[in-house]
Amino acid sequence: MQPIKILNVRAGVSKIKYIGNDLLCVVDEKNAVRIYDLNEFKLADGFKIKLPHNNPQENSVDISKNGKYIAIAIRNKHKTTIWSVKQKKLIFTLGWHKGDVLAVNFDEEERYLMTGGEDGRAYIWSMVTGKMIASLPPHADYITAVGFSKNGLWGATGSYDKSVTITNISSMDISYRKKAHRGAITVLEFLNKQRMISGDKTGELIVWNYAKGKIEKRLIPMVDRILDVTFNSDESFMFAVCDTNKKVSLYSMEDYELISDEFIKILELPSAIEYVDDKDYLIIGTFDGGIYIFDMFEDERKLAELIEKNEFEEAYELATKNPFLKRTKTYENLEDQWNKRLILAQKQFEKGETEIAKQILAPFLKIPSKRSLVQSLFNDFSEFEKFKTAVVKGKYPVAYSLVAKYPFLKNTVYYQKMEEHWKKVFNKAKEIIFKKGSEDEVKELLKPFRGVTEKTPFIQTLFNEKQLYQLLNQKLLRKEFSDFFALINRFPFLSDSDEYKKAISYAEKLIKKAQQLLKIGEYKKVLNITEILEQFPMFQEETKELKEKALLLLEFHRVLASHDFNKIEKFVKNHPFLEDVEDYKKIEREWKERYQQSEIYAAKGEVAKILEELKDYMQVKEKRNKIAQIVKSAYLQQIISLLSKALKGQAQAVAQYFDKAVKNYIKLFGFDMEISDLIEKAKKLKLEVDVGNIPEGGMDKWFNYKLPDKIWEDVS
Repeated sequence: MQPIKILNVRAGVSKIKYIGNDLLCVVDEKNAVRIYDLNEFKLADGFKIKLPHNNPQENSVDISKNGKYIAIAIRNKHKTTIWSVKQKKLIFTLGWHKGDVLAVNFDEEERYLMTGGEDGRAYIWSMVTGKMIASLPPHADYITAVGFSKNGLWGATGSYDKSVTITNISSMDISYRKKAHRGAITVLEFLNKQRMISGDKTGELIVWNYAKGKIEKRLIPMVDRILDVTFNSDESFMFAVCDTNKKVSLYSMEDYELISDEFIKILELPSAIEYVDDKDYLIIGTFDGGIYIFDMFEDERKLAELIEKNEFEEAYELATKNPFLKRTKTYENLEDQWNKRLILAQKQFEKGETEIAKQILAPFLKIPSKRSLVQSLFNDFSEFEKFKTAVVKGKYPVAYSLVAKYPFLKNTVYYQKMEEHWKKVFNKAKEIIFKKGSEDEVKELLKPFRGVTEKTPFIQTLFNEKQLYQLLNQKLLRKEFSDFFALINRFPFLSDSDEYKKAISYAEKLIKKAQQLLKIGEYKKVLNITEILEQFPMFQEETKELKEKALLLLEFHRVLASHDFNKIEKFVKNHPFLEDVEDYKKIEREWKERYQQSEIYAAKGEVAKILEELKDYMQVKEKRNKIAQIVKSAYLQQIISLLSKALKGQAQAVAQYFDKAVKNYIKLFGFDMEISDLIEKAKKLKLEVDVGNIPEGGMDKWFNYKLPDKIWEDVS
């Protein structure tokens, strides 16, 4: 596949992000920001950020989903800068880390940034206030990758220590730490359906169920450090690039198989990759400053030309190299051409035009996926004349035996006529068998099929158990499927009967209907349908899944109606797929709105206003840790304000307040890294505090105290 356009920014590409409206945002290692119009492939806007060069091999640069913000970590400064793309200016400088920041990531709603650094710490920052609002579980080594789930309820950190930590950031009460990789984590990407991808320095790729903290699949690894991954719009494909390899690998995310380890080849080493859903473009940035733009459906025109020229071998070869073509109408046309030629060839065989039939299918003999079918067709129709003669002369035992050996003969009009004749005489036989003295007439009627192996059980049963077919039909009409399938089990040959086919068709329609009802919330109707489906042995798995989901959703809506947040959150924790239920999303949106208002209060140190804003959630066990984080943030801002006064020469005036503030903080939340940092800063300002004999609080104790408005006031 050839790129439709190559751009060059003359410096290593650190991050590429499609920001909507046909615009592509690119940040290079020199911190130049460029925005390209993807219609004309021209520079539409941009600006230069004066910071030390970033490293394209790290995750220290990110662009928010709609291009509102850019985050760039400052090398050797332990800080992260946030820039407004529209205003082209710095809006926040984020601190707290005690080592360089190696990983940054915005959430989907552009409200938060997560940072991870050399100090093993990870923080979440508000993009409204620019303040740290939560700390995540630390790692023993550098944090090298961070990420938010698409719904913003989960976060993950990956470390040089080869471990991945997954945390429910909506509640902060669930955290899984798994050491599943062989090398340092380099990539974390969340998908839909509670899935996440992690990649490492050795080229290993793992698919997780993040809500359960379990590995779903280990993918075939790449040859070196995973640098970046991206997905097409429906997440059916994953594109991945790695160090020291000038190729893009393509994985199927439906069966987790490697489709191609050289799906696309370029002349430079890739550093970043992005998929543009609106245009189906795959965009690759390189360490040499190249930006390669590939149209995933560019080959469709070429495919159409090959079909037009009847060059089918080349057409299928092209579709094999570019699996995206198999999703196009042009490829459907190619398959339609194959099917039409297959039918045409069969008709020519039926007419005795053997050579013409072979000429029609000759082009497909060179196509691996079609070759065996064509050869089987040629082989089967070598016996066509013998089969035709047997059918015409009514020698059905011979004809059916030939079909058993040569299956393609089933597609002929002669086989269809033979089957129609069978159904006609057998249905008539079933009607007259109950007439007194009709046995001879029935025998004569069925005589042509005597000796046909697959029809013998039907004929024998008709004479030996006259009521069976009538009973089977009655069970079908009355929808008594348990009895219906009990009969099928006793007489397995009945699975070839019309009644059986009607029953299966009915069940398949019921499953589709139940799936539709599940989507629109008609759970009781789904349960009614599953009562019928439970009688179908072959659909037990589908029925069980439908029933379990319907029961869970029915119970969940009862819980939602109770407005008991404790019950609601506990229910969702036990069944994470409920996070995507619209009614729960509404509850989460209200919680987020209140929490975001609290972030504004926390930035000002207004604890009383936070407690008032979140009072409805204070008794919700699953929200306590999250509330603790924002209250901590507010108290930390108060302590920082004391240090600010000390820095301005008021150390003596604030010494007493600072001492009590630190002790109260530890009494409420325990001795954590944030208070440790502030104590260190205080020492430089000659503010001393003795923390030796202070009883430590924690996330499971803080809410038992009456929280003071100011952290240096009495805690009771």
